[in-house]
Amino acid sequence: MSTENSRTPFSIRISDDYYTATLYRLDSELPPPEDLFPLIVTELNRLNIIFGLKLDALKETLTIGDDLEDFIIAEGERHRNGTDAYVVHCVNFEGISKPIISDDGSVDFKNLLQVSAVKSGDTLAIKTPCKIGFDGITVTNKSIKHRPGKELTWKYGENVNISEDGLTLTAQDNGIAKLINGRITVSQLIEVDEVGPKTGNIYFGGDVHVKNSVLNGYTVHCDGDLTIDGVIEGCTIKTKGNLTVSRGILGHEGSDIVVGGNLITKFIENATLYVKGEIETGEIVNSKVLCDSKIVVKGKKGLIIGGEITSKYMIEANQIGSRLGVITTISLGVDASIILELKSLKESVQDLKILESRLKARIPVLKSNALLQPEVGIHEDILKQYEDSLLSTQIDLEEKQKRLEHLMSTLKNANQGQVKINSIFPDTMIHIGNSKYFVDKALTACIISKTDDQIIAIGIEKK
Repeated sequence: MSTENSRTPFSIRISDDYYTATLYRLDSELPPPEDLFPLIVTELNRLNIIFGLKLDALKETLTIGDDLEDFIIAEGERHRNGTDAYVVHCVNFEGISKPIISDDGSVDFKNLLQVSAVKSGDTLAIKTPCKIGFDGITVTNKSIKHRPGKELTWKYGENVNISEDGLTLTAQDNGIAKLINGRITVSQLIEVDEVGPKTGNIYFGGDVHVKNSVLNGYTVHCDGDLTIDGVIEGCTIKTKGNLTVSRGILGHEGSDIVVGGNLITKFIENATLYVKGEIETGEIVNSKVLCDSKIVVKGKKGLIIGGEITSKYMIEANQIGSRLGVITTISLGVDASIILELKSLKESVQDLKILESRLKARIPVLKSNALLQPEVGIHEDILKQYEDSLLSTQIDLEEKQKRLEHLMSTLKNANQGQVKINSIFPDTMIHIGNSKYFVDKALTACIISKTDDQIIAIGIEKK
């Protein structure tokens, strides 16, 4: 707004928003201050400019003779609209995986970044509260109403904590962050269609449900139960809970499966498994199975053919071995972990004995070199290193041999465990503890167990 008075050597213009009034000079020559000041005040009154006047600053300017060009003579208080509360999400609730880019710039498409996986204590979302705002006053003393900011209410569900100030949501437990109908939750169940190129390997602190299969070469690690509606191919599976595989396990001789709980699957073929709980399946073919509990192979076939099957307590099957003479090894009576440790210890003891032998052969040569060339101190230094290495090797070898003897004694004294079958074929070897029983002719409807350090087969009546 521009307002001028033809009788004055100046004009006063009010801004379009009425928050500022500015004084402009019109003539090159102005009256003296004592005459000009009353004229300006009169003009201000005429224009109804009564709020935020800067009359003291005007007097000072006129007194010292400063230029009046563009002099702000009145200034109101601008209104400030409130701002709405808003939320910043700290995780990707869409759950879309992204490839991991290594330091060298290469892209790993198997170990994808599970962007919606969170750990206990991770920040899920931060809320910035609304700002209320305030009204304004124009230079004509008119009140300008502000638009207040809108507050919002948090929507959150299970496994989510809210801070004392109500502004931060954090994960209570490990899980998958989800946004369902605006509600933030942390689910301890992750569901994927298939473990393969789209998902990459999965590492999760809760339960995992795979609606189809785990493809060859991929990995699933979880702290809860793992349910797979399809098949497991040649992959790595490690679960602290139970493993359920609806269609079966096809190891392709490249699988590594460790189960902390029970395993239920339709079949096991060409796979390597270590199960701490019970195993229930329809058939086991050419596989290496270690079980700390019992193995039940039942159903239409209920057969075990080929491979090495170890169970601490019991193996129950419809058929073990084959008329074709497939070699099948059955072991019972001890924890599978002892079998694994025994194998590892035997290999380690053998390696240490070889190392000890080589060190013993090398030390005399080093001693001879040290005597022939005493002025070359390097021979003595190397000799000292070899002697220290020999001592360390011998100590390590002694400890491992003692542990090996203890495990062998445990194996020798193992008497528990039995095999219950409807039919068992030749070329099947039964181990209970350190006792062996070779099946040289087909047997039917019997229980094989150990009595007085001998493994015997006792016939049972068929129901």
